[in-house]
Amino acid sequence: MHDATWHVQPIWELPVGFGNWLKRRHKTWQKIWVIKQVDATLLHLCGEAAVEAKGSAPQLLKRLRDGNFQGAVRMKENGALLNAGQFAALIPQDDFQLYSDRDANWRGRHWQIAWTPQRCWLHEGRLVAQPSQVDGHPCLVSSEDVSEIRAKTGAPQPLQAPFFSLESRETAHQDDATVPNRHDDRSR
Repeated sequence: MHDATWHVQPIWELPVGFGNWLKRRHKTWQKIWVIKQVDATLLHLCGEAAVEAKGSAPQLLKRLRDGNFQGAVRMKENGALLNAGQFAALIPQDDFQLYSDRDANWRGRHWQIAWTPQRCWLHEGRLVAQPSQVDGHPCLVSSEDVSEIRAKTGAPQPLQAPFFSLESRETAHQDDATVPNRHDDRSR
């Protein structure tokens, strides 16, 4: 009877043709700009990143431009690997012109820029832009919108029900002569 054990060869012992097969798996890298939120005239910009996908560069560009890219986004600033679904837009680098820390052009339109700090990259709610200074230059910085939380805390509180203190049964019954002592009941 034939022994059906498997022998797995380490990759360095595999024939050279197999190594060439690994190289043929074609993946395309595309540099992009990552937008967390798009407002009427304002883009909440996270920064530069790159995406990788199987297939050709034109296919990847089309998916990015159509907003259909699904996969990982590698942020340039810190190398963090994030899900594309966390962002409003992933813009190919050639489609976005950053004029200054405050102005950009995308899809033939002028946009104001609010820089989105890392703490907001995974924020699920709405962002707001606040004026700030970076290296002595005025700019806008994104932050979490907490206006709903503030509204709730500032709203008048409903009248609270009166407080009733509770006393122990032991204390309440000590002065009552009609109630037998609990210790006496146990001895019977």
